[in-house]
Amino acid sequence: MGTSLRGDLKDFGIADVFQLIGQQRKTGVLEFNGGGQQIQIQFNEGAVVSAAPVGSWPDAAFGEMLMRCGLLSRDRVDELRRECGASARTLSGVVTARGWLGEDELRKIEELLTRETIFSVLRWEAGSFDFTAKEIEKDRSGGLLLGAEQILMDGLRMVDEWQSFAELVPSEDTVFRRLLSFEQYAERHSGETPGQIANAERVFELVDGRLPVRRIIDLSMLGTFDAVRALSQLHGSNITETVEIETQEPSAEVDPRGVQRPSLLGILAALASFALLAAVTASIALRAGSGEAPDPFSIQRPAALEIARSTHAKHQIRHALETYWFTHGRWPTSLAELVDGGFVSQRELASEGGHPYYFASRENGAWLLAPDR
Repeated sequence: MGTSLRGDLKDFGIADVFQLIGQQRKTGVLEFNGGGQQIQIQFNEGAVVSAAPVGSWPDAAFGEMLMRCGLLSRDRVDELRRECGASARTLSGVVTARGWLGEDELRKIEELLTRETIFSVLRWEAGSFDFTAKEIEKDRSGGLLLGAEQILMDGLRMVDEWQSFAELVPSEDTVFRRLLSFEQYAERHSGETPGQIANAERVFELVDGRLPVRRIIDLSMLGTFDAVRALSQLHGSNITETVEIETQEPSAEVDPRGVQRPSLLGILAALASFALLAAVTASIALRAGSGEAPDPFSIQRPAALEIARSTHAKHQIRHALETYWFTHGRWPTSLAELVDGGFVSQRELASEGGHPYYFASRENGAWLLAPDR
């Protein structure tokens, strides 16, 4: 094998490429291209250092994974991207320096990204590859890296098992809700390993009748394979059931910061409120031009608009609280922790009049209380 190797996956499979790199203990970058995707896997003496999709900036995929797992907001990642570009530092280095996340936490996300990327590429059926021998920067000793052949064996096993349970989870947009308690599941699956039981419980806690499968996978931080397997076991044991789209209660999608993306009904309600405000304003202007005194209604605060604003703000904070709980396994001691964690901005914690929201933690959840107007 020379300094480079390239070809088509139809002629030379992914497994063959991995085996060749591992057996010859090669150091360099293996790049896969297919279906509009570009993936890079770095090797050091035949061991995998990292794997990630190629993005618009060096740590784009890592930053995206931090957002998907609910650890950083998009605003913070954008801020970090600018700082990385100006200082030529890595995303991990900047995050650690700011004290936002610890090294162990970042390491787990890096490993998760690598596992997810390799599991994804092993399921490719078409594409091209290009390996270039070159020096690789790494911050871990070779003893902590897994060999290409070992990762290949694990990956192929996962791909093979995937076919046996993936059908129980129709798509990443599927929504599940609970039917029975987790204790009932544990009783039926007493023969499973402690790790499998722990994974199933972790996923079960995220099943709430609203979150889609993709969001559960990300927040569980188990990876697609383990999270979907747990979901399929819960569903196959009749512990959960799918929620039909037409019977779902209208809900907003939660992004990594817990910020609400309004539903269509919410958008229409907001537009209606603004239309009301415009009509009231126009009425005042016409009466002022005609010399007539405005009637009492025209100078009142538009109630519908205030209600829409208040409802939207409360939903934002409620979803931020839920995302915090999914991420940390507990409710925050104060709403200030939502700001520190990047789930909401400081401005979003106060009403239009500047009065702050506050909440109380109860046994059955967190109760958000709106400020006085």
